Amino acid sequence: MTVIAVLPNSVSIAPAQRLALGRRFLLVSWTMDGTADGTTGPVGSITPSVDGEPVRPPFTTLTVETGWGGRRVLSILPAPRDPRMPIHFIANNRVIAELRTESGAADLDPTGLLGSLDGAARLRVLRFLFDFACSTPALRRDAAFAVLCRRLVLDRGAEPADLAVRATAGGNLLLCAGALSGRFGAITGLVVLSPNAAVRAPFDACIGADPAGKGRIAFDLLIDRGLCAPGNLLVVLGANGVACRRFPEEPVGLPTLTDRLNARPDTPAALRHYLLTSLAQRGRSDASAASAVSELQALAPLPRRQAADAKRPIGASLDLAVPTADGGLFLAGWLHDPHGLAAELVVRTPFGGERRVERFAHRFPREDVAKLYGITGAGVIDRSGFILHLPGPPEPAEALQVTAELRLASGGALRLVPPPRPQADADARAAVLGSLPPRFATPELLETVIGPAVAPLHAAHLATRGEPELVVFGERKTKPAVSVIIPLYRTLEFLRFQIACFATDQDMADAELVFVLDSPEQRDEVVHLLRGFHGLYGLPMLLLVQSANYGYSAANNAGVAVARANRLLLLNSDVVPDRAGWLPQLVAALEERPGIGAVGPKLLFDDDSLQHAGLYFDRDLQGAWYNHHYFKGLPRDFAAACRPRSVPGVTGACLLTTRAAYTAAGGFCEDYIIGDFEDSDLCLRIRGQGLDIRYAPSVELYHLERRSIGRHQGYTRGVASEYNRWLHGRRWADRMAELMARDWDADDEVRPTKAGRARKTAQVIR
Repeated sequence: MTVIAVLPNSVSIAPAQRLALGRRFLLVSWTMDGTADGTTGPVGSITPSVDGEPVRPPFTTLTVETGWGGRRVLSILPAPRDPRMPIHFIANNRVIAELRTESGAADLDPTGLLGSLDGAARLRVLRFLFDFACSTPALRRDAAFAVLCRRLVLDRGAEPADLAVRATAGGNLLLCAGALSGRFGAITGLVVLSPNAAVRAPFDACIGADPAGKGRIAFDLLIDRGLCAPGNLLVVLGANGVACRRFPEEPVGLPTLTDRLNARPDTPAALRHYLLTSLAQRGRSDASAASAVSELQALAPLPRRQAADAKRPIGASLDLAVPTADGGLFLAGWLHDPHGLAAELVVRTPFGGERRVERFAHRFPREDVAKLYGITGAGVIDRSGFILHLPGPPEPAEALQVTAELRLASGGALRLVPPPRPQADADARAAVLGSLPPRFATPELLETVIGPAVAPLHAAHLATRGEPELVVFGERKTKPAVSVIIPLYRTLEFLRFQIACFATDQDMADAELVFVLDSPEQRDEVVHLLRGFHGLYGLPMLLLVQSANYGYSAANNAGVAVARANRLLLLNSDVVPDRAGWLPQLVAALEERPGIGAVGPKLLFDDDSLQHAGLYFDRDLQGAWYNHHYFKGLPRDFAAACRPRSVPGVTGACLLTTRAAYTAAGGFCEDYIIGDFEDSDLCLRIRGQGLDIRYAPSVELYHLERRSIGRHQGYTRGVASEYNRWLHGRRWADRMAELMARDWDADDEVRPTKAGRARKTAQVIR
């Protein structure tokens, strides 16, 4: 046995009283005039002991001043296994109090526990009880302890007032509200007392001004519906007191939180922020609460806030903030800070994520900001615009809106609130691509800012694909010779010419026509058109309607998936044959000899100049790879464009391949945005199988180039093409360099170099 103190028979040992706290704990109390050594200084650490052995945690001790100048000491500890054993309390290696269990020992009166204590001391005692209970699972779920707490709280004063229940919220939460005396002080703790438990409220309260203007403290509280049972008590611990409120019956027909905020546009920003933060905290483990965060931000967003006053020496705005599923955050905005007042930008998400920016690396001019601040004159360059990508850990759900502070070196701050990010991932992707003028899209910026933001948004958009709708016109061919896959997007004016050419060409009778509509909002219009063409020409056709616009690659892949032929012709809707009999010639070129993976025809502009005579790769002045078409713009009968030959690639506007080659290549890569560079990517994948790609000039078709893509705002108003080119170059730079080092005119007398092209052009002109 370990002896930790000598127990002298001395009047300095205070007699203690006990109060059972549920089934497993005791509250022991004693009073004294000074410390164990007769001084009036702090008592110091107090350790309970039973039979000479220190009591194992959990236990805790509190000392408070009494109204008559003494001290009351309270200790909560586990009840000893043998209730007959005395308990000693040790401080400074001396016994200062003893709880004896012999017959006649008085138990502590619960009401008298707070007697002779002033308001501050009573508050400390109640907090002492509640803090220990809430941190001790065995006690906070003890019904006897809950009854004791209710008695202590209710014996203090009048019947508690009811809370008001305002709205329902995600995660099975309720929004409640109440008011306190203006002298109550800051709320320091919230405890819910039910008949069987004493638990902390899940969230702190949001403090606001008294709407009635009577000088009270108003508070709002998100709380679990299960804790709001009628008769349960909310104990509010404050800096200057303790208050108690009762939960009423839940009203019938409560509005949702979003409906309430929409009905009250004057809701304080602090309350909106509290609701978002609380729901986001719950959303880390509750999917319904995480969804409520998105709903609240979408339907009741925080109002946008920027600092755009031309009279002030500093201004800033976050025009776009797009969190992504992988935890990244894309920002676009501007900062006007000619005096260097800004120290850092701090951005926060509702789920508690925080990003700090001390340096804005990628800056570019903003005409609107230059006009606002009068930045004009020769030699004056405005570079206030910026874009950023800030990586971070994934969060429970994608936030639609963030908040930010631009902190100044002086210690001040400008609060910034961007508008909510577009809800649809495709719209968010377009917003990111449109946030930068194309001329500033450097490879470094695409690599470090645009790419990391666009890739997860694009993947998330593709992940929303549903099963496309298949509409059949006429009887489907069982074994067509060729399946012709034609994506449709917005542009339909050439459809009648294309189908008329097919209908009047007897060699198309063995072909399967598969149209893939990538703009589903046109579904009824296209069905009406194709039904009319089928009735007019009797031509069997299929229409595959995508559930949304997923881009050129996805449309072709979807069409191939339903097609039945082993030969696949990928054809744009703005390509029209020059004459009948073209398809068998293209098939013959594909099957001319073994080892050919794809062929492409001669394509013409509507003025009969060359649009395509094979595809090759070249670098621009900055060293970035581009796709080029041989002899583009030269006359239709330009000699070099009239010879069949191997080429690095052919355009996807009209590309014939086999199902085997297409499948082995993995189909079109869907990482590219909208439509650009997918065809050359496919050609490089086909070549990667050891197959050849050929140009067949005997087949001529007209290509009214880029009519569909020109109607896609996500393409025309941003850096989608630059992004695709960067992605293509990053993947295939070595392969393109290897291909273009070959002598392509060894067999066909075609030089890929600019000098060679210029020499041949000059010879034709002479």
